[in-house]
Amino acid sequence: PSSARRIVLRLAQKMASALKKFASLAPSGVRMASGGSATAGKHAAEHAKMWERLCLFGVVPVIVISSALIFKHEMEHHEPPPEYREYEHMRIRKKNFPWGDGKHSFFHNPETNPLPGVGYEVEWKGHKEH
Repeated sequence: PSSARRIVLRLAQKMASALKKFASLAPSGVRMASGGSATAGKHAAEHAKMWERLCLFGVVPVIVISSALIFKHEMEHHEPPPEYREYEHMRIRKKNFPWGDGKHSFFHNPETNPLPGVGYEVEWKGHKEH
């Protein structure tokens, strides 16, 4: 037991010293990667700032605008769910869900999710025309 404890302590000390060396080498590693000069570090910082601005003012607006256009297009041709048909192989439930009355799934939507043996709970209202 004492020799195993000694081995574990020795490994822990070696890992701690390796982590200290790694932490102290990180800033010099950045300097070495950028050429080692002070101007290269400044150039890298400016370049990083440029990419940050480009992402913030270029990518984010593109994502927002494209999301709005796709949502609008999707709502223009949104169709009602298909007519409910009772098939034996669909919606087989051997156990009730542990919440509510046990028949509704966790993200149940009464317009689009039929209940076995019942069908849709409410009539599909559709989306309002623009």
